[in-house]
Amino acid sequence: MAIVISGVNNNDKITASDGTIDLLSGVNYAGIITAPAFTSTGNITAGHLNIGSGIQLGNAGVTTATTFVGNLTGNVNNTGNLLLQIGGSEKFRVGSLGQLGIGGANYGTSGQVLSSGGSGSASTWQTIDLSNLNASNLTSGTIPDARFPSTLPAISGANLTNLPPSAPVGGASTNTVFFENDKAVAVNYQITSTKNAMSAGPIAINAGIAVTVPSGCSWTIV
Repeated sequence: MAIVISGVNNNDKITASDGTIDLLSGVNYAGIITAPAFTSTGNITAGHLNIGSGIQLGNAGVTTATTFVGNLTGNVNNTGNLLLQIGGSEKFRVGSLGQLGIGGANYGTSGQVLSSGGSGSASTWQTIDLSNLNASNLTSGTIPDARFPSTLPAISGANLTNLPPSAPVGGASTNTVFFENDKAVAVNYQITSTKNAMSAGPIAINAGIAVTVPSGCSWTIV
């Protein structure tokens, strides 16, 4: 094998007649090495590699680095916490158990939800507060029974409106002596088994409608 060293007009070359230069020891280069391709059966170690616009990996598709700057396409796998930073400031992290942290190890507490701060503020953890629930945002649907507690809280009807009075009472506001009822029974009805009932007659019962009077009870029409 012959080696030819030549240099013309700053175009220095080292060539071999068979196209291959075998190195038996290390070689130090003081400048920049430019080649159409580099092939190595081992590791390529350098303080800094300027790849340019992209990195193309082999079939394994695995690369390891302390920090990435730029766009990533594909899976990101880390043995510890996975951090998302902007300008060196951590915004979100995903822990090894899948927990989500805001601005660091701020994982909130169990049951809290992620609340948007809008376009000008960071997201926060919030506890669901039904007292601030806006009914205008509710849509029709069915609430599963499992969502209700075993004992429902007491409900006050003090603020309900458009309800009929407890008894059909008429007359002046200071002299309610008239009890009024409809002249026809239009819906099926059963008198409460521990009570009696009374109506002002005459009373008509519409076709297909039944009034049930339990044993021991009475319905009086006067």
